[in-house]
Amino acid sequence: MAQLATHPIAEYDALLEEIFPLPVNAVEAFMIADGRPNYPMMCDIEVRLQGSIQRQPFEEALNFAVARAPLFRSVLSEDKKRGLVWQLTDRLPSVDWGEYGEPCLAGYDDLIDLHTDPGIRIYVRSGEERSTILIHFHHATCDGLGAFVFVEDLLSGYHNATPGVAPVKPRAWEPERLRKRCTHQLENPGLTRGLYDLYCGIRGATNFFMERPLPMTAGKPLPAKGSAKLQNGLITLAVPPDATRSLRSWTSARKVTLNDVLLRDLFVALHTWMSNQGHEIGSRRLRILMPQSLRGRGDGAMPSTNDLGFAFLARRGPIIESPQNLLESLTPELAAIRKDNLSRHFIGGLEMVQKLGLLPWLLNGSSCFSTAVLTNFGNAWRRFQTKLPKAQGGLVAGNLIYDGLVGTPPCRPHTGAAFSVTTTAQQIFLSVKQDPYHYSREESTELLRTYVEQVTRSANS
Repeated sequence: MAQLATHPIAEYDALLEEIFPLPVNAVEAFMIADGRPNYPMMCDIEVRLQGSIQRQPFEEALNFAVARAPLFRSVLSEDKKRGLVWQLTDRLPSVDWGEYGEPCLAGYDDLIDLHTDPGIRIYVRSGEERSTILIHFHHATCDGLGAFVFVEDLLSGYHNATPGVAPVKPRAWEPERLRKRCTHQLENPGLTRGLYDLYCGIRGATNFFMERPLPMTAGKPLPAKGSAKLQNGLITLAVPPDATRSLRSWTSARKVTLNDVLLRDLFVALHTWMSNQGHEIGSRRLRILMPQSLRGRGDGAMPSTNDLGFAFLARRGPIIESPQNLLESLTPELAAIRKDNLSRHFIGGLEMVQKLGLLPWLLNGSSCFSTAVLTNFGNAWRRFQTKLPKAQGGLVAGNLIYDGLVGTPPCRPHTGAAFSVTTTAQQIFLSVKQDPYHYSREESTELLRTYVEQVTRSANS
């Protein structure tokens, strides 16, 4: 379904010729190496819309958005001097069209060979009143916030391609920022910061390898190649609006962040659900991986890409059983991660592992990196730079009204579930993608419901 594109804004490609081929960085190399047939490292972002998607404006919008997202139309190649690089192509992603609510099955979660194909697939589901666009992409090409940039370009491109509307100015676009993706937080730290970083890096690496977490899939073997999946895609549930309002007031009064409480509540929900599944947690640790954006001032103009580190938070069973003590232990640790961008140490560790040739050993072992993943996307609308008109509680894009999105990062071996948080002015939405070879959709829904119920209890406490 891929096809050649005639890009409407030729100067984009002229600027990109100065940057590409673009060397693969340590984070991208990690995600490329970690992709495998059963766990292909594919992320989901589902754009939710009021109205019916018109095909011609959508195709023009996709053309425009992909022209500004070079990693979504690049493939991998070997360069004699620079090693593995992203090579720009003129290919558009495949698009699967269907009726609203129709499952996304064609090629969904099939491993993409990034040496031959760009790392993105798109599923459009259009109805008379509601429509969705599912952006399904390899994590090596982009992170969640980078996908928001693509969504913004897609919406503004659709708006401007719709006849009879007043055009909007697209967001700023500075492709040269791609050169420093995932690296600018590691540059020129100074002596004091350098020593502090060294200490944090050694301490973090020691904890990572010495404090083994309990996997959700403990006692279950990895699926054989070609095993049948029990489910596809992500599941989303909403925290009730009154609980959302109460939770925001609760966190403000106690001077903690919403993310602090949501992370605490995920520890509690995992402990509850795993105990009900027959896991003897006892004094064992649960560990949650928390991605952190490392974007700085002005990086909103950077094309879709990865610019993130990873923080790992581990807690033993007994403290998880005391939610107030658990929150008090997490709050200062999370504040330090936010203040000093401590997740950047994971990148430095990856670079060292890569230089030592240990990446295959790290990825192909039987150890569990984390029990689960939690990423907080926040409100994507607030990140948009394009001034789209507002109506009916959303943003107008041509004949459509964008009223939100949901999504999840991928699952990997021994990490049983990937959760995400998205918000609107009125509600919190929680989503999960659980290991599809070990859990049915009904089991995953029950897990997510356990999380929603715990968050609701916190709001009412």
